[in-house]
This record gives sequence, C-alpha cells and structure tokens, in this order.
Amino acid sequence: MTAQAQQPLGRIALRGGALTAAAQVVRMGIQFVSVVVLARMLAPEDFGLVASVGPIVAFVGLFQNLGLQQAVIQRPDIGQGQLNQVFWISALAGLVCTAVVAALSPAVAAFYGDPRMTGIALAAAAPLLFGSLAALPLALMNRHLRFGQLAVNDVLTGLAGLAAAIAAAYAGLGYWSLVIGPAAGAVVTLLAAWIATRWMPGRPDIRVDRDILTFGANLTGFNLVNFFSRNLDNILIGKFSGAIELGYYDRAYKLLLFPLQNINQPLSRLMVPLLSRIQDDKARFRALYLRTNWLLALVTVPGIAALSMAAEPVVSLLFGERWVAVAPIFAWLGIAGLMQPVSSTTGWVFICQGKTGTMFRWGIYSALTTVLSFVVGLKWGAVGVAAAYAISGYVLRLPVLAVLMQRVGPVSAGDFLMVQGLLIAAAAVAWLGYGQLPVAMTGQSHVVAAATAGVLSYAVALCFMLAVPQSRRALFEAVRTITRNTG
Repeated sequence: MTAQAQQPLGRIALRGGALTAAAQVVRMGIQFVSVVVLARMLAPEDFGLVASVGPIVAFVGLFQNLGLQQAVIQRPDIGQGQLNQVFWISALAGLVCTAVVAALSPAVAAFYGDPRMTGIALAAAAPLLFGSLAALPLALMNRHLRFGQLAVNDVLTGLAGLAAAIAAAYAGLGYWSLVIGPAAGAVVTLLAAWIATRWMPGRPDIRVDRDILTFGANLTGFNLVNFFSRNLDNILIGKFSGAIELGYYDRAYKLLLFPLQNINQPLSRLMVPLLSRIQDDKARFRALYLRTNWLLALVTVPGIAALSMAAEPVVSLLFGERWVAVAPIFAWLGIAGLMQPVSSTTGWVFICQGKTGTMFRWGIYSALTTVLSFVVGLKWGAVGVAAAYAISGYVLRLPVLAVLMQRVGPVSAGDFLMVQGLLIAAAAVAWLGYGQLPVAMTGQSHVVAAATAGVLSYAVALCFMLAVPQSRRALFEAVRTITRNTG
C-alpha cells in the first residue's frame, strides 16, 4: 500500500484519537467526581448493596446483543438487510435479558438474605433493554469512524448519570441513587445514538448470516467467561465477608480499575475499526498496534504505579480517614493493574483478525485461574482476594497470553512482553525509590506524597522508554506524526 493511501488513515487515527481522548478526559473527570462525591454522601453499605446485585445484572447483560455489535464493525462488507437482522436480534435479546433479571430478583434477595435487593435488581434491569436498542446505531457510528459523535454521546451520558445520581443522593434516596444514575445515562445514550444516526429498521427479521453469528457467539462466549474473572470477587466478598467489606473493595476497584476501563474501552472503539481495515497488511497492523501500546503504557502504567505506592495518602485525601481500610486493597489492585492496559488490547488482535474462537478459549483459561485465585484469597477477606488476583495474573495468565499472541500474530510474544515488561520494571524501580524518600516528602502531607509519587513514577518510566530503541522509536514516531498532521 502506498504512502498516499496510508496517510488518510493516519489522519483519521490522529483526529479520532484526539476526540476520543478529549471525551475520556471529561468522562474520567466525571467518574472521579462521582466516586469522590458519592463516597461522601452515601455509606459503605449503600455501595455494598448495589455492588452485590451488579454482577448478576452484568452477567445477564452479556447476552443483550450477542456480540453482533463488534461483528458489524469488523466485517469488511455488510448490507442493509444484515443490519436489520442484527437490530431485531439485539432488541429481542435485550428484552429477554430484562425479563430474566426481573424474574431473578426474588432469588437474588434470597441469596443475600436482604429483601432490599429485589427492588434494586428490578430497577437495574431496565438499562439492559435501552442498551440493546442503542447497540446498532452505536456500531454504525463506530464502523463509519464518526468519533466526534461518539465522543459527544459519551460526555452526555456521563453528565446525565452523574447529575441524576447526585440529585438522588442529595434527596436522601441512599442506595437508590446508585441505580438511578446508570438508568439515566442509558436513556441519554439511546436517544443520542438514534438522533445521530437516523437509521431506521425494516420489518422484524431474526435470520443472521452464519459467519456473523459465529463471530458474535465466540465473542459472547469470551465475555461470558471473562465475566466471572471480573465479578465473582464481588459475589464472594459480599456473601462471606459482608456488605461493609464489599463496600471497601468496591471503592478501591472503582477508583483504580474503572479509570482504566474508561481508557481501554473508547480506545478499542477507535482501534478496532482502524485495525480491521488493515487486517491483511500484517506489517502495518503490527506497527500500528505496537506504537499505540507503547504510548498507552507510558500514559497509564506510571500513573497506576504512583497511585499504588501512595495508596494510603491517596485514599485518605479523596475519601477521608474513615475509608483508610481501602488502602491495602487499593495497593494490591494497583499491582494487578500494571499489566492490564496492554493485556486488554490483545482483544484487538483477536477481534480484528476474526480469531474470536481463540479469544474464547483464552477467556476460559483466564476465568478459571482468576476464580481459583479468588477462592484462595477469600480466607483473608477483601485484601486477600486482591492480593491473590494480582499474583496469579503475573504467574498464571501473562505468560500464557504471550504464547497465544505468538501463535496468532503478527504481534509476537517478544513484542508483547517487551511493552509489558519495560513499564512494569520502571514501576518497580520507582516504587523502591519512593520507599527511600525522606518523611518530609511522603509522610507529612497527603497532597505532597501523591504528587511526589506521580513525578517520580513518570520520570523513571520516561527514562526507561528513552533508553530502549523500540520504545524510543515509538515515542519519536508519535511526535513526528502529531507534528506533521497538526502543522
């Protein structure tokens, strides 16, 4: 492919990345405000109650569009008839999911022994239907690289959810505010997506192309098994350690790992359609994937390391002293989080090359080892669960994922482990250095401690990247690309 043919895609990637990044900065700010403000307005038990119901709703929600949204984005060609089929199947799946959660609500309350959870489950079911109805319009915007509209939708959704949750909490609705916020956001997403695309469905038709259905089924299978590795910790802690312990765990998880999702999910929205367009050009595919991951790792990993090494002052500063029990949980989840920004992007490779079957099998292995770690760590409560999860990630999952990357290609195991290892090593050096700093810099002021950790972590990471040819080249190429396309 010629340089002229490649250049428009580069400009699209740069513009789309800028829009996506801007939207996510706003959304992460909204999420940050939500976590901090609601933690001061509500009690730990309120978060524990909703977090206990969340995994059940999320599990049923895995089936709300059957993976067909990604199939619409990935396929080189798709017709109006196929789009109509995808819409009606997604709508039917969403309706069924909503009904299933409603039917399960009494059983959820019985499982936890708390009648309040019946109403929480019923209220949390409605966004499943809204999400299914919005799935195809959102997929079409993504497929056609309409990143500006997607960014606006994201910001509107976040603002609506935040405003509704805070208003409900201020009105004294307690844990209901944590259900009302997501519902309001789902309604705004639905309305904004349909207004932006103006796509209209035809007559109901639930026949789907076999290839699309297989692709979606494998992706749904991956999401299904991955669900257990993401949510069983909440169920186990809520059942065996209680709502208060789960409330601590939930705050630690949302403060640290939710911001990562707010980076990876929209970045996937940008990269999946772009990489799908060059899936047959292996050299270009590998180069774009690695360049993106070097930059992603530099932006995220040092920040996670800084938050983890200064866990206690960060938690005290943001939540107040009554939440200090969150700090050790937060630190262990931070150690686990160091490898997640890059590991999460391996899904791009599987999806864009149609390897969702391999992705499904990897998901089974990952889920089994993660569940095992939760069971082992549960003896020591929420801290033990977080520690076991972190350790098992490095020992049991990271090496296997590297082997799969080697087999699928064009990104090799060496490529993958180099990006992972360099920034994790830099985080370890920064952590050791932070422990040697005088108390005047880390122990007298929470603000000074957090700022010191951040400066040290990013400085060490930048030095590491400049010292290694591959990462140094990626940085210089990114600077040249930005200069060339903005000059």
